[in-house]
Amino acid sequence: MEHDLLRIGDVAEFTELTPRAIRYYEEYGLLRPAERRTGANRRYDQDDVERLRLIKRLREDVGLSLAEITTYLEVEDLRRVLQSEYHATADPAAQLDVLDRAEPVVRRRVAMLERKLARVAALRAEDEARLDRIAGLRREQQARMRGRATAART
Repeated sequence: MEHDLLRIGDVAEFTELTPRAIRYYEEYGLLRPAERRTGANRRYDQDDVERLRLIKRLREDVGLSLAEITTYLEVEDLRRVLQSEYHATADPAAQLDVLDRAEPVVRRRVAMLERKLARVAALRAEDEARLDRIAGLRREQQARMRGRATAART
C-alpha cells in the first residue's frame, strides 16, 4: 500500500494546485491525508487526489466559497456512503431504500448549484445591461459627431 501513497509535491503536480493550497485545504478541514508520517510528512492516496480535483473545480470553475465547498463535500461524503450501501446489497427493497435516501442528498447539491447559477446569472444580466448602455451612448456620440461634421461643412 505504501507505494500507492503520494507525497504532497506529487499531488500538487497531479492536481495543478500548490502544496500550500493543499495544506490550506487540509487545515480548513476539506481534506484528510491518507497517512501522516513522522515529521508531519503527509501521504495522499488516489481518493485524496480526486477530492482535491473536485475542490479545485468547485473553487475555480463553479466559484464556490470554502464554506460552500465544505457543505458540498459533506453531501458528497454522504452520497458515497449511500452508493456503497446500494452496491453492498442485492436486495431490491434495500436498494430502493438507499435510492430514497440518496435523492434528497443529491437534490441538496443541485439546489446549491442552482443558487450559485442564479447569482452568476444576475451578475451577467447587470453586465449585459451595462453593455447595452455603452452601445447606446456610443451611438449617441457617433450621431453627435456626424451632426457636427455636417454642420461644419455647411
